[in-house]
Amino acid sequence: MTDRPLPDDEDASPDSQSAASSILHCLEMLEEEAENFRLPRTRFALRKAIRACKADSLQRFTPRLRRLTLH
Repeated sequence: MTDRPLPDDEDASPDSQSAASSILHCLEMLEEEAENFRLPRTRFALRKAIRACKADSLQRFTPRLRRLTLH
């Protein structure tokens, strides 16, 4: 794996929103299976990944607030 610059995340196209929700759904299903198979470390890691994915999605798909400076 090489370190490449990531593409600009400013473009929140409908396709990328759909992909993000699909990834989140897959992580949630895997977390459920880890619980069923009693894999606590795997479940813990997946829960961390789910939180990170949700945070990325919120940051990526919510409009950025711009600070206004009054002179």
